[in-house]
Amino acid sequence: MTSDCTISVLRDVLRVYDHRFLDLDRDQRERLVDGTRRVLGEDGLSDAARAALPASYRLRAFCIQHGLRDELERLVRDEVEGNPAGAVVVGGRVYALYPYLRGVPRQDADITAEVGVEQRLDAVARQGGSVRIRGRAALQRVDTHRTSVELVLRERASGAEHRFAAEARDDGFEARLDLAVPGPGRWDVHVAATALGVTREARFGANRSPKLKTAAPDPADPDAADPARRIIDAARDATVYLTGDGHLAVLVERAPRPPLRTRLRHRLSR
Repeated sequence: MTSDCTISVLRDVLRVYDHRFLDLDRDQRERLVDGTRRVLGEDGLSDAARAALPASYRLRAFCIQHGLRDELERLVRDEVEGNPAGAVVVGGRVYALYPYLRGVPRQDADITAEVGVEQRLDAVARQGGSVRIRGRAALQRVDTHRTSVELVLRERASGAEHRFAAEARDDGFEARLDLAVPGPGRWDVHVAATALGVTREARFGANRSPKLKTAAPDPADPDAADPARRIIDAARDATVYLTGDGHLAVLVERAPRPPLRTRLRHRLSR
């Protein structure tokens, strides 16, 4: 790809390799691929273009440049049908795996910056001064059974945070958030998944089990003006709820009183 052809033009050209490409007949596909190859030029993608384009576009360009028409069609079809390739972690980087593509430069298959967290919130329950949360979390496209999960409480105004390690379960994870740890404030819940040395973090709760029950907020609540806000569990000291955009959060009104056993232990240690 020469410097005379801007990255924005190349992005527009490669963007049409989706369901629209699959809808073309063979002659139309041939003409589109030939025209795209001329745009790419003999040298293919420049380093600047590689850095600016997502892996899916880089791989399209690789197939087009090298005349891999069947592989190009399979690549596009898998993406359109929601069947992305798996991935492998090497040296802290994540690379997409396409067994039918040979000779792909490592930088073209690098999806490290694109990998996020697959997650689902399954259940929330109060247990005394704690909140028990069950769900699922894993790195996208990375197939491994060695994933550790943390839930992170991050205060919306100050950015202060507290981390709680989750325990693995057969169907996901379970974590217990001790509400005696964070102070008063609005704490957004994030989930962090780590596998093979790679960690990704995201807001938690937008994808959730249909069995998770919620309720409309109390009209006296100052946030009740937001009709999308849904209450999961409300108590005097803290309210667990879903924000207007569907993410899990905890409103701590005051620091919960420690359990009697904890208070007695503290007195005896004086």
